[in-house]
Parts: sequence; structure tokens; C-alpha cells
Amino acid sequence: MAGVNAPAVSVVVPVFNAGRLLQRAVSSVVGQTYRDWELILVDDGSTDAATQRLLEQYAKQPRTTVLRTPNRGPSQARNHGIQHGTGALVVPLDADDWLAPRFLEKTARLLETTPSVAIAYTWVRLVGGHTGVWRTGPLELPALLSRCTVHVTALYRRQVWTRVGGYDPRFVESAEDWDFWLSAAQAGFRGGEVPESLVYYRRCPGSREQSARDPEVAARLMRLLVQKHRSVYQAHMDQALGGLFAEKVALATALERIYDFPGIRWGVKVREALRQARILR
Repeated sequence: MAGVNAPAVSVVVPVFNAGRLLQRAVSSVVGQTYRDWELILVDDGSTDAATQRLLEQYAKQPRTTVLRTPNRGPSQARNHGIQHGTGALVVPLDADDWLAPRFLEKTARLLETTPSVAIAYTWVRLVGGHTGVWRTGPLELPALLSRCTVHVTALYRRQVWTRVGGYDPRFVESAEDWDFWLSAAQAGFRGGEVPESLVYYRRCPGSREQSARDPEVAARLMRLLVQKHRSVYQAHMDQALGGLFAEKVALATALERIYDFPGIRWGVKVREALRQARILR
């Protein structure tokens, strides 16, 4: 609960065996041009010695709190950190991602100047196992029924988290942010975009996000999402299915363009020739 001397923003970072990647996330918060923040690191049952040493160091830093829980997944870790935070505004940040220096300055300004907006989000720079820029948005129905349109790292008013009941712990492998934004949109909260890449989203080998791309895991998460939000999916069934099909077609078209590249075609032919040679032996 925010108090008289409470910081404006609570940055909440769930941490599970993040190792040295955590350093960049923490440094990006410390280096913000907007200074009215607190940092809450939630150790979600880490067993890695390097992570534990870093958390011990960060616990001694000003404006930083380290909370420790058994390993229960990022949803419950975020909820635990937000519950113990005091800021009227909240930013969830994953331990392997980081913020551009002016992220808080620009998103906080949007919320301060536009009272009708409850969630401020930015474009996202993709790093690590993927590259490019994710131009996020919109945070509204029916777009959110087909895909998660906003990255987990956004600045929002605390009442959003309170109203939707926090992050749903049933979404362990992934999609808890998608569920959260969908619940927020259903509750009538408006989002606003800062059209700049102010969040860096890293994909690492063996990451939770990559594991969630397993077809069985992805299908189970999608079923859970539809079951939880059945009424809104039924009300917008044509837009939801149309959006999902459009996503599928766009992916197929992108793959066709890749395979149409001469170098790729040549590589596929060589691979097929080698495969046939092994069969004939």
C-alpha cells in the first residue's frame, strides 16, 4: 500500500537461477533517468550459487528489497513482490531482460498526463536468440484474443493488478502476461503506447519462453486461456478465429519467403541428397 513517502514506482523482478544475466536487469533499473522507484527482487527458490551471491549483494543496496520464496513460478513471485511493494505504479521485469534508461521517465509521463490510461507500454527490442523490434499493441479487444499484443514489462497503475486479481499461478510455463492483459482489457482499463524501443527482451537457450513453444504446452495454455475467458471468446468468436488464422497464414508466408531464398533452397537440396545417400547405403 502506497504511503506518504512511498516511491512512485515498484519494479518487481522474479528471479530463478538467473546468474549473471540478473546484473544487467538490476543495472538498468539503477540507471533510470526517472529516480522515484524501488526495486523488489523475488528469489523464486533459486539453487544457483552465483544467483544467490548476487541477491545477497543486492539486498544491501539502497531502495532494493530481496524477498525469498519456494519455487512457485513467476506468477506467484510477481504477486508476492507487488503485494510487498509500496509504489502506486508497478513494472514487472524479467531477470534476463532490461530497460532502456528513459523507460520509466517516458511511461510515467504518459500516465501522469493521461489519467484515462492505466497501462503504458513501449516497443520492444529483441535480443539473444531473436533479433528485431516488436512494435507492440494495441492493448484492447478483440486483438488480445488472438495473440499477446503487449510485453510483460509495462508500467501500470496498481489498481489494475488489484482489480484483475494479480497474475494467475495456473500459467506456469508462459502466457500469464497474456492472461493478465486480457483480464485488464475486459475490466475496461486502457493502454497507451510509447512508440520507442525501451525494453530489451532476451531469448536464451532453455528459457521458459522457448519451452512454451512445445506444441503440447502451447495448446494446453491456449485451452486454459479460452476456458478462463470463455464468455469474451464466445462474444468475439469470428474475430478471434480470424485473427488466429491470419497469424498462421503470416507465419506460413514468412517461411515460404525464407525457403525461396536461393541459398536456403540450395542447402535444402544438399540436405536431401545427403539423406538419400544414407538411405541407399
